[in-house]
Amino acid sequence: MNNEFDLNKIELYEILKEKGITHLYHANTVSTSITFLNNSNLLSRESVERNGLFQTSQFTDSKDKKYGIYDDIFLDFIDIHNIWKKHNFYGPFLFVLDVEILKSDLIKTLRITKKNPSNWLETESEKDWYYSDLTEFEGEYNKANKRKNIGSMIILKDIDGKLPLRPYLKKFIFDNPNLTLNINGEKKYLATLLSSRLYEIVNENGFSDVERVLRHKHSIFQCRCWIEYNAMQMFRFKNLKRLFHPNP
Repeated sequence: MNNEFDLNKIELYEILKEKGITHLYHANTVSTSITFLNNSNLLSRESVERNGLFQTSQFTDSKDKKYGIYDDIFLDFIDIHNIWKKHNFYGPFLFVLDVEILKSDLIKTLRITKKNPSNWLETESEKDWYYSDLTEFEGEYNKANKRKNIGSMIILKDIDGKLPLRPYLKKFIFDNPNLTLNINGEKKYLATLLSSRLYEIVNENGFSDVERVLRHKHSIFQCRCWIEYNAMQMFRFKNLKRLFHPNP
């Protein structure tokens, strides 16, 4: 390992298994997720840009460039939506990967953040951003501190900006925004339109065997998503479009 913050992936795997963590997660917008599906890889922001592919903007882009992580790939230890009971800022489409991916040759170097990079400060050092010891991470993670749990994530470096989805992709989870849009004078249920398009993309790219979950299928009162998405529709439609629009 080349850096004090590069951690042993097998030791991390054992810690996660001990904590009952069996999956890793990556959330993104619908359009960017379609780019991933069409390329059969999770891709870094820089990789998408470098190859002339499409992606929507993210509020973290400027900081990711500033701190040299724009070509890295991020994986969460948890489904953030389930923890906060609100929409995920990064997007409504969630890739769920088997934690066994850590044991594969796909990953060589990884780091673990102490807090979300969006909260990093110029006055801080890498010691404030990353764990340098897995014992410290093991002692601090999953100790009923929601904010700290969400801030801790895996950052993958030195993988040329791409992480193959096969064979470790186990599930797609899509947030149902529970909204009806007026399209050419006709009311359309957004989840129905998007689910149909996403299933088409999934099948076209050979992922038809992967489990698909539509969140909030039977209830809109399990979290604050519907309230937040409804507010976007009324006051911040541009952001709603950024999250859910399926085409460039």
